[in-house]
Amino acid sequence: MLRKRKARKRKSVAMTLMRDFKGSAAQKLAMFEKVRAAGGFASEDPADLAAAERMLREFAAMEKDE
Repeated sequence: MLRKRKARKRKSVAMTLMRDFKGSAAQKLAMFEKVRAAGGFASEDPADLAAAERMLREFAAMEKDE
């Protein structure tokens, strides 16, 4: 019997940027905002972008508190 293959979840460009870009959360947030303003995330899911931005903002706030 053949098994169905699990569909791979497409990796978000925004999450990849956060993972691979070196720097602080504030620097990553600034880069994210620049790329977003330039239309670099046009093909991304808006919910994924909102989650990534929210996460970056939370990380930047935690860094600021330290």
